[in-house]
Amino acid sequence: MEKKSFVSVVDNYFNRFNTFSKLIDEPISNDLSIIVVIPSYNEIDVVDSIKSLLSCTFSKLIVEVLIVVNHSKGASSEIVELSEKNLIDLNNLSKTNKKNNITILPIYINDLSKKHAGVGWARKIGMDEALRRFQKINVDGVIVGFDADSKVDINYFNEINHFFKDNSKLGASIYFEHPIKGTEYSSEQLFYITCYELHLRYYKNALKYCGLPYAFHTVGSSFAVRASAYAKQGGMNRRKAGEDFYFINKIIQGGGFGEINSTKVIPSSRISDRVPFGTGRAIKEAFERKTDLTLTYSFEIFNSLKIWIELIKSGEYDYHLFPVFIKDFFDESDWKQSFNQLKSNTNSSKAFLKRFFAKYDAFWVLKFVHFSRDNFLNDSSLFKNVNAFLFSEYKTRLDNVSEQLNFLREVDKKQKKRDS
Repeated sequence: MEKKSFVSVVDNYFNRFNTFSKLIDEPISNDLSIIVVIPSYNEIDVVDSIKSLLSCTFSKLIVEVLIVVNHSKGASSEIVELSEKNLIDLNNLSKTNKKNNITILPIYINDLSKKHAGVGWARKIGMDEALRRFQKINVDGVIVGFDADSKVDINYFNEINHFFKDNSKLGASIYFEHPIKGTEYSSEQLFYITCYELHLRYYKNALKYCGLPYAFHTVGSSFAVRASAYAKQGGMNRRKAGEDFYFINKIIQGGGFGEINSTKVIPSSRISDRVPFGTGRAIKEAFERKTDLTLTYSFEIFNSLKIWIELIKSGEYDYHLFPVFIKDFFDESDWKQSFNQLKSNTNSSKAFLKRFFAKYDAFWVLKFVHFSRDNFLNDSSLFKNVNAFLFSEYKTRLDNVSEQLNFLREVDKKQKKRDS
């Protein structure tokens, strides 16, 4: 079958999915290679985040930074005023920017319906516009997800560009670290953010320990995707929260996904209630005693998952040999039906495993973990579960959550780029 051109792939996307009309008339350089998309809602730090991107050192690259300043119809006067102030500040920054290889492009969307208004829709608006701009110059460039309260290391653009020089690479998770030291936040808040990030790294590395091919971070402020892969996978969703998890896992399933661990995104550690999930909300609910960030998933759940994955990889499909938590999640008839469908559509163990992991994907795993937590193994000590993982995988135990986080940060930084 003849491979479709990039322009035809994008045409197909815009014909299939409802999107905004063109929002930016700014001329496009034929050498444009990276577009950063930033949703900005009720945001006080967006200008500082743009300045962080402007501080990056790079050459032989043309970059655009597209900021979607947004709010819903009927938003409060305070939010409208802040949006309008941000738009003025961003336009001024765009005009005074002296770097010829990076362009700042603010967009103002002030009439989103309350039903769908949120970070997912704002990301989608920006990423669709980025796709349209790459289509205009027939360049299969890179669309980068970023947040309006984050900062980056100065080699950020160079490392993204280096990763995508390999044409087989279609997407990437970019290494991140929340600030966990200094005087900007209280010791209590720094402890909470340490626990929150440790939970994220524990979950991601526990999936890798289980042998799953989708053990990647799925953080909205730190990912990148090739424009053609964005279009082929149906683009960003309009979810009010968790949009990054769902979108990035779609890209992972498409293959060619890896990690960029040679630079760093620095998400904010501040309290926020702008979205239902995420760092800011978790910290806020920890202070309100609605969430206990010192708890996490039991490591026993991942041990059961690991045993099951190892059975499947070894070609052992007998339901009666599966761990009890797996059998509690689905019955034998469900497995036989699923297995027969997988087997009838594959002619090799490699093809079987590819279809298996497409069916039992990251969404399925998260549902399994939550089912096991809700019915058998309640959330328990983050510190103890991380040490159980560290001992199983690295034969080490550490004295506190700060040491554990630093250890897993080093683990993540040292992991080689992998294909899914």
